[in-house]
Amino acid sequence: MNQITYDHLKVLEARNGKTDRNKKPCLKVYYGWSKINKIQKREAIAVVFENEQGAGWENSRSGKMLRKQLDICYERHQTELEMSDAPFHNRVFTTFYIFLDDKRIVGSLHKALSANMEADRNHVSDNERRKISQALEQAFLSAHRDYHEPVRELELDFKY
Repeated sequence: MNQITYDHLKVLEARNGKTDRNKKPCLKVYYGWSKINKIQKREAIAVVFENEQGAGWENSRSGKMLRKQLDICYERHQTELEMSDAPFHNRVFTTFYIFLDDKRIVGSLHKALSANMEADRNHVSDNERRKISQALEQAFLSAHRDYHEPVRELELDFKY
């Protein structure tokens, strides 16, 4: 007997869902960790924005590309302001990366997550940003069981 997975249910929902012509387009944003391969050689948080309706991972062709590109940890719907930028792109997806080996982040998971939270500050609520951060942290720590935060002795933090 075949086991029905969450992915299979999403595909069925996308195929058989009712279409309403008056309904506004609903574009999604996917958060995840980029997969290391021949092209992507550095580990990073990947944020992928849809630019076309129905191009998400439920669609077979673009979903295959998305699953090759990243491990999806969280998905949300775009805000009106984010959707207004989509028609001006010539690609199906727009991807932004926060690399762990960046000069500001220096291999720190918590700095990368806080940089992602800061980037989403204008469009996403605090509660949802915390959920995104927790999902990304949980996925990273499950893949990197021996991870520990880097210790930097010469770092000054002027928050106070």
